[in-house]
Amino acid sequence: MVNIIAIVGKTNSGKDTAAKYIHDKYDIPFVVSATTRPKRDYETNGKEHWFITPDQMRELTNRKDVIAYTKNEKTGIEYAATLKDVPANGNCIYIINPEGIRWYEEHGAVANLKSIYVDCDENKIVSRGLARGDNPDVLSNRLSSEREEFDAFRDSGKYDYLIDNSADSKEHLFGQIDEVIDHVVDEDITF
Repeated sequence: MVNIIAIVGKTNSGKDTAAKYIHDKYDIPFVVSATTRPKRDYETNGKEHWFITPDQMRELTNRKDVIAYTKNEKTGIEYAATLKDVPANGNCIYIINPEGIRWYEEHGAVANLKSIYVDCDENKIVSRGLARGDNPDVLSNRLSSEREEFDAFRDSGKYDYLIDNSADSKEHLFGQIDEVIDHVVDEDITF
């Protein structure tokens, strides 16, 4: 059985930090999904994502082993992952957006998926983004394109776990993650 820990959160909410912590502490590998969005300066093709063309995405999404797909209605950017992208032991971390979770629920009943929503105050998101060198206009546009979808998902409660990452302490974030992983293991899901 494929076991997926799906990390959901706005840009700069701490989802990448949460996913890296789970990967490092619990030795759970990442799913490297494909996307049509441009590669950011600090990213490496095949590490964070596979950066592909819209034509390549159409070919990919016609496959029968797609486990998640999403398209941002405002930007047109697409993301997809397939069973081929899941590590051999079947356990993985997947950073995904709410639409990807909805798509999975409708089409992807090939895995046991547990979703963690990483919530963060937008003022904190902006200050973190600026501190890491994000362009203020690009950051503002990303938040604007995500806000409605992510806020509606958070408010719906259609995730398995909620983590608040508005504190200034990574230890606070990591403690919440450890509680979630302990709970998931208590549900007899083995990672």
